[in-house]
Amino acid sequence: MLLNKFKTKKVETVLTVGECLKRKREELNISLENVSEKLKVKISYLENLEKGDYEKLPPDVFVKGFIKSYARLMGMNSEKMVGIYVREKKIGDKIEKKHQKKKIIANKLTTKNFAIITPKIVTAFLSLLILFIVGYYLWYQISSFNSTPYLFVASPYEDQIVNDSEITIEGETEKETVIRINGQDVFVNPHGYFKEEITLQAGKNVLIIEATNKFDRTAKETRNIIYEKKSEPIEIEIKNEEKSDDDTSEVDLEKETEYNIEVIGP
Repeated sequence: MLLNKFKTKKVETVLTVGECLKRKREELNISLENVSEKLKVKISYLENLEKGDYEKLPPDVFVKGFIKSYARLMGMNSEKMVGIYVREKKIGDKIEKKHQKKKIIANKLTTKNFAIITPKIVTAFLSLLILFIVGYYLWYQISSFNSTPYLFVASPYEDQIVNDSEITIEGETEKETVIRINGQDVFVNPHGYFKEEITLQAGKNVLIIEATNKFDRTAKETRNIIYEKKSEPIEIEIKNEEKSDDDTSEVDLEKETEYNIEVIGP
């Protein structure tokens, strides 16, 4: 009898934005490499996004651009996915703050551990470090020479229609890369982020964003932006002019005029 009083309740698990995108991608049988190629986004960013490792991602403005592009490619609601990400980020930030406080307290309570360092250990460590640095440098130079630079344009989106003559172009690239918008150089900060205001002409505007590295390898993104000016109401003043009696009489006389043709025979 007591067992009948207990009722089971189904608990629904809430998927993260990365899990939602990953599940949809797997349903459509699309590889992560294919998504990376179509969106022009580093595959490592997409992997961290699907795993929920937000600390390994760039600033929020770029992550939101990733999510919107990814969701649109999967046929999902992009604004809804961005909303889920914002909520997750707020919760994650709160948890991280609590974790940092606990870590600080734990560090104060623990005692310092001292390790015995011998000359042989120092020599071996330095040798391995030098080999690693040289190997990484050679790998980086070879890969940089053979590949085009990374370029991601977070704003504006493709085929965008705007009513403002000013538009902001914002994106990310690699360090030591030159960015040009329609042939004009743009400032890039040490972290590879760039932001530029562009004045649009009425109608269709083609914006070409180019990233060129020191090996003269170039990556290019194109944005077609249509600038539609806001229409202003036009006031039309209609004046009614009264016809004079003389004008009326002249028209009547013209209607009543008859032409007499006289034929002269032999």
